[in-house]
Amino acid sequence: MSQPVIQRKVLRTICPDAKGLIAKITNICYKHQLNIIQNNEFVDHLTGRFFMRTELEGIFNDETLLADLDGALPSGSERELTVSGRQRIVVLVTKEAHCLGDLLMKSAFGGLDVEIAAVIGNHPTLQSLVERFDIPFALVSHEGISREEHDAAMVAEIKKHAPDYVVLAKYMRILTPEFISHFPN
Repeated sequence: MSQPVIQRKVLRTICPDAKGLIAKITNICYKHQLNIIQNNEFVDHLTGRFFMRTELEGIFNDETLLADLDGALPSGSERELTVSGRQRIVVLVTKEAHCLGDLLMKSAFGGLDVEIAAVIGNHPTLQSLVERFDIPFALVSHEGISREEHDAAMVAEIKKHAPDYVVLAKYMRILTPEFISHFPN
C-alpha cells in the first residue's frame, strides 16, 4: 500500500472582514493536520474586505477542507486552493526600474518562487537591466498606433510566453477591458 503524498498548496481567502477570521481559518487547517508554512493577511478598511494567503503542507482532502471553510466563513466569501510551486510570469514595465529590479533580484536569489518568462515594455529604458538577468525583453511601443493595435500587440507578445500570471511593475498605461478579457484570472 502506497504512502499518502505530502503536498504544498496555497489557500487564498477573500471575505467580508469579521473578528476571529485568522483563528477560524488556521484552526480548520490544524483540524486537517496541515502545517502552515507561511501566512499573510490584511484588511482593506475602505471596502471592509479581509484577504489572507496561507501556504500549507500536508496530506490534503481539498473537498472537505473547502467545505469546512465554507461553513466557518461569512457569507460572500471566496476561497481558492491551488498547488504551490514555481509560477511562470510575464512582467509589464514602462520606465521606472525599482519594482522590476525588486522582482528580478527576488526571483534570482530565491526570495520569490517565480520564473520570469519575459519582460515587456512600451519603452526601451529597462531593456539593459532585464538582459543582465538573461531574461528576454520585448519592446511593444505604443507610439504611432491606436490603442486597439497596441493592446493586440501586447496580448500577442504575452501569449507567446504562456504565463500563469501577468505582473504590472509600474506599468503606467491603463489596461482596457478588452485587454484584460484575454487574462481573466
